[in-house]
Amino acid sequence: MLLARSSTQPAALHSGLADMGSSMRGPNLRDSERRALFERMLEISSRGVLPRGAIVNLAREIGRDRATIMRVWKRGLETRKDGDGAANVASKIRGNSGRKVQRERSDIEAAIRAVPHARRRTLRSVAASVVIPLTTLHRHKMSEPRFSAKSNWLKPRLTDANIKLRLEFAMSFLRSGPGDRQVFSDMHDIVHVDEKWFYLTKNKSVYYIYDDEVLAIRSVQSKSHITKVMFLAAVARPRYDFARREMFDGKLGVWPFVVDEPAKRSSKNRPKGTIETKPVSVTADVYQAMMFDKVLPAIALKMPRSHRSIRIQQDNASPHRSMTTEAIKRRCDPRFTSIEVKNQPPNSPDYNVLDLGFFNAIQSLQHQKSTRTIDEMIVAVENAFVEMPVDTLSKTFLTLQKVMEESMARGGSNNYKLPHMKKDKCIKNFSTYNLVCDQNCYESALATLTARIEQEEHLERMMEANNSQQ
Repeated sequence: MLLARSSTQPAALHSGLADMGSSMRGPNLRDSERRALFERMLEISSRGVLPRGAIVNLAREIGRDRATIMRVWKRGLETRKDGDGAANVASKIRGNSGRKVQRERSDIEAAIRAVPHARRRTLRSVAASVVIPLTTLHRHKMSEPRFSAKSNWLKPRLTDANIKLRLEFAMSFLRSGPGDRQVFSDMHDIVHVDEKWFYLTKNKSVYYIYDDEVLAIRSVQSKSHITKVMFLAAVARPRYDFARREMFDGKLGVWPFVVDEPAKRSSKNRPKGTIETKPVSVTADVYQAMMFDKVLPAIALKMPRSHRSIRIQQDNASPHRSMTTEAIKRRCDPRFTSIEVKNQPPNSPDYNVLDLGFFNAIQSLQHQKSTRTIDEMIVAVENAFVEMPVDTLSKTFLTLQKVMEESMARGGSNNYKLPHMKKDKCIKNFSTYNLVCDQNCYESALATLTARIEQEEHLERMMEANNSQQ
């Protein structure tokens, strides 16, 4: 253990000091720290002489005065001469000195671990449960990086059938790569489609202001009835379009489910007959009309040309049942002949790029603009969709590949913690990079899927045998 690398040192350990001659006081060094300091000085010394500037550098590094460093060095040399060659740099402070440790870290940790998670939602409730002062828990939290607050989000409950479909769906994107490794496909033929509610404002907004600034009052008629509009968005993976010789940004469009109609009665805000924009409920007919009028023409117009059929991926909401490949074929539109519709596994929003983070990014930009009417909100959402960086969408597709790998590693479950991929540092081109699936993960998923299929076949044979006996 080297003193300069010890996590117990104060903040000055990692920061330079402006005034090297000023006195730097801190807690007394422990004997182990004094010993580590002396051993380090021995390493950099030559025949008992420290190099020029070593004392100053060590003082700056550990946040102590130069005199403290020099005392440890001189005492170590003197005790080596007087004794048997072993230096004794232990502190001479003995007895009742220094702040008394009321509770050891291990004792606090053991007490907290004994409390159920349901009673650990705030530090105040933890303090009441373990009968430890709140200030002590605050100090423990600051000194113990392993103890921190973690978010726990609700996830869809999966049935055995859902898990099997998730596993099959994720494995359908794997392709054979070099060295018998499995690589995720580029997903260039997939268009992700989904809806989301966008609200005119939020119930709670956080602003960073100075103490002499005044926040404007935000008020609504009812917090339970904030104006909202459903939007439908369609995106694909960004890449270079060789036919058009330009970059395809992957953003096909975002469209609100609204209708313009005259006001049925007069009010203090407008007379009767004024054209107003109003939200509409998304039914099967409304969804199908939006797909044929907006989404499919945008796909035919903007998507790069490819020899592969384009697949629209949507979730299993009730209105989506009206949009199928057969419905597209019945239209007999030559622009849509290469477009198919495929539903993602039930209860699997994490398999859709829009739900995986792109919608949240759009919403974050939308709330940076002040809106008071539905028309202003529609413009804000559309502008946020256009302003969203292309790399954000590209990185979300890479996140989707990682989500599928993590789900396969757990047999199709959604009980995973997504690791940080460090995309900005490790990936040069987001539009061409595809994740290489871990071999152990692939073999585990394949074995799990095979076992499930064999189990289903066994159950079918048993049912057939029972039916034949009856």
